[in-house]
Amino acid sequence: MLLSVIPFLVAGLIVWHQRRAPTAPVPLNAEVELIPIKPPSAAALENIFSSQDYSWPPQDTVPPYAIETLPYGLDTLGKQEKKTVFFRALLPIVLAENLRIWRQRVFVLQQFGRGVIDPQSDAGQEMLAIAIQYRVEGDLNDPKVREILLNRVDTVPVALVLAQAAQESGWGTSRFALEGNNLFGIWTWDVDQGSVPVNRPGDANHLVRVYPDVQASVRAYLRNINIGFAYVDFRSLRAQMRASGKSLDALQLAGALNRYSITGDLYIDNIRAMIRSNELSKLSNLSLANLGE
Repeated sequence: MLLSVIPFLVAGLIVWHQRRAPTAPVPLNAEVELIPIKPPSAAALENIFSSQDYSWPPQDTVPPYAIETLPYGLDTLGKQEKKTVFFRALLPIVLAENLRIWRQRVFVLQQFGRGVIDPQSDAGQEMLAIAIQYRVEGDLNDPKVREILLNRVDTVPVALVLAQAAQESGWGTSRFALEGNNLFGIWTWDVDQGSVPVNRPGDANHLVRVYPDVQASVRAYLRNINIGFAYVDFRSLRAQMRASGKSLDALQLAGALNRYSITGDLYIDNIRAMIRSNELSKLSNLSLANLGE
């Protein structure tokens, strides 16, 4: 059965985040179920979206499709159509991956709210697994360790994810987006997991990471933001927004990504311009729909 994500659930979690933990445990291992699709062309993908009345900008809910790979032919579409097809293709995956992280965050806050964590208990073992996943070491009853974990287990605004994906992948038309499902320019030094960039300097040895599908690329990007040393300032700013009870502001958070690209401040300007020109900040209240409804 497809998972339906209802708007009031998300809103309720936000209210809880600001006040107190719910009493019921949150399941950690339940992935957000999506329908995998592999359209042969950009035109075919547009037809799928049209058949589900999935237009741009979407209204309230988004069909739970997960494209396995980006289709060829996006560069043959008109400028505006290319943008809307690209955004609609990625949006369900971004929503699903953010929801997966949000569930983990809710669970972490639940456990912190209950006092001392027993590492031998079932909940304690799950907490340790999350800490390992987010590369947090130390005693989970230590306030500083708890702060670090909470700073890492959190979502990234949809607007920011979409803007960076468009920027890094050339709107889904780059070689690495099409051949390696890498939408965010993530590197690796593992020869078994990467591909050599065409214009790599002779003294360089980095590779561009290859992913099995687009969802794996989105998941890796979110993990990179949440654990990478280069994004400590991003996570600190996000934590400040949480502490003040504010919604996450993609435009402000973009200012903490100067280390994502060698172009620094120019990169930030480009990402902010993309968010503004495409009105991506309006996507913050969207949710996944159940196609069976």
